[in-house]
Amino acid sequence: MSNSNQNGLTSPISTAPGRHGGAPQYSFNSDGSLMTNCEPVNGINKPVILEIPSGFDVISCVVQFALHFGLAVTVLTGQGLISEVDIAYPLNAIPPPCVSTSFQIISFSGAYSCLNAASGNIISCFHVQFADAAGNVMGGQILSQMKAASVVTLVLAVSTQV
Repeated sequence: MSNSNQNGLTSPISTAPGRHGGAPQYSFNSDGSLMTNCEPVNGINKPVILEIPSGFDVISCVVQFALHFGLAVTVLTGQGLISEVDIAYPLNAIPPPCVSTSFQIISFSGAYSCLNAASGNIISCFHVQFADAAGNVMGGQILSQMKAASVVTLVLAVSTQV
């Protein structure tokens, strides 16, 4: 479980066994910046928990985390509510009707790696499946953004970039 400090923010790291099995946990400040008192992430394919507050763009937070620590990141799964999802649809396709403004994540995966930004060698691809309040399931490749409508918790596999 997350601990709260006097400002009501969640603790950036929780290594005690329990809710997340002892995996390091990272969070964001209310201004959208990664908490600066986070310990460095060392190791290859180390699981990490990333909590994204409501109202924040999930994709931007994953990218910010990867760049802050100089890591390649693979999103293994995620949970929480999302909104304002920008999904790729085929040309002339009519997006499915939605009966809600927030959606429950069913499946979320993807990868971000910036091995050499100067050469343009950036890998960034994310996919999500989600359901609306009526149980309609939709999803696909995320084109640009996916806003958190509640706290979104992600499980990441991280590795140091070469």
